[in-house]
Amino acid sequence: MQRFDFEDACIKCAICVTACPVYRVDQQFPGPKALGPDWYRRFQAGDDEAMDHVNDCTFCQLCEDACPVGVPIAHLIAEHKQHAPKSTRLMLRDYLLTHPQWLAMAPGLVKLPKPLGVPFGVSATTQWPSPSPIKRSYRQRKVQPDKNKPRVGIFVDCFTRGFDSETLTGAMAVLERLGFAPVALPAASHCCGAAAYASGLLGEAERTAEVTYRALRRGAAHLEAIVTLNATCDDTLRIEWPRYFGLELATPIVPFVEFVLDHASPGFFSQLRANHQDEVLYTHATCRSKVARGEGSLMSLIERASEQMPRILEINCCGAAGSYAFKSEHTEVAKALGRRASEVIDGPGIILTDSGTCAIHLEELTGHRTLHPARWMAAQLEHSAVLR
Repeated sequence: MQRFDFEDACIKCAICVTACPVYRVDQQFPGPKALGPDWYRRFQAGDDEAMDHVNDCTFCQLCEDACPVGVPIAHLIAEHKQHAPKSTRLMLRDYLLTHPQWLAMAPGLVKLPKPLGVPFGVSATTQWPSPSPIKRSYRQRKVQPDKNKPRVGIFVDCFTRGFDSETLTGAMAVLERLGFAPVALPAASHCCGAAAYASGLLGEAERTAEVTYRALRRGAAHLEAIVTLNATCDDTLRIEWPRYFGLELATPIVPFVEFVLDHASPGFFSQLRANHQDEVLYTHATCRSKVARGEGSLMSLIERASEQMPRILEINCCGAAGSYAFKSEHTEVAKALGRRASEVIDGPGIILTDSGTCAIHLEELTGHRTLHPARWMAAQLEHSAVLR
């Protein structure tokens, strides 16, 4: 059992319950107070029996963000998940989905007929990503950065590595335009450990994080920063690693959008504005991004990169939650969480979000093109037809 700060400080105010997106759409879900601090107190008293529906928690951490006394509610629920019984088939599925670095090495597996996954609890109705692994030409290019430019690492998360090479290419193009030499890290497929932790496989999450930490530390020498493309990975590397795993990189870790906002010149944004079409730009900051930074980064980007005010999708968790929406028992809840997005969109436009799985889920539910900000900026700079 891990030890957390303020783990027994719950004052039973139930503010976390009002902040929980799952509690709003699932009448059977007990809520974060019951599954976190209430369960933990019983656990301390010797009762380790798991409650029903504990695995329905998405680990969005919005409950922790709302807690007035700093109880690590979502992390207590992750501990709770370890005690929930699972069938062999679900254990096999969860072990596979909580090691996305393996899937990133063989992304073609998602092309298998969906009915094959149904016996293992894989959703047959949720939209899966299309394979888009990083190209060989990029692999050769990344190991030979321009030595005359300051070097910046790009943390290649599992989803980007296997299913969204366009975002990685776009991020490289933007960073090069800003005068940096981007280097992809790590060289091989690794995971930050977020997927395993969210599913309650805490020991596996720690082992996965340790391997990735060593790989990043080897490649981070002489880098000005490591830029992250996925908000969950960013939060895991910057906050979860030091706080819960005792791992901390010496190189600063910065979200991609924040790095651009800090280093781009007025001329860079002038070019984006000049190339911007008339489409409406909606933004969705992921749960973990909201907890760490709120909506501010994406809002600032739109304000500086276009002539329009940002249109925020006023939803909390969109329901994707990493691998959550791909599990059959969560499909309906995931869709209910994301359905609000289609209700608040009042016309054609493009959604910008800082997560690949959120992008798939939102695009499926709303029918609107959904892109990572890196890909959108690169397309604007190059007059790409990808948006048309």
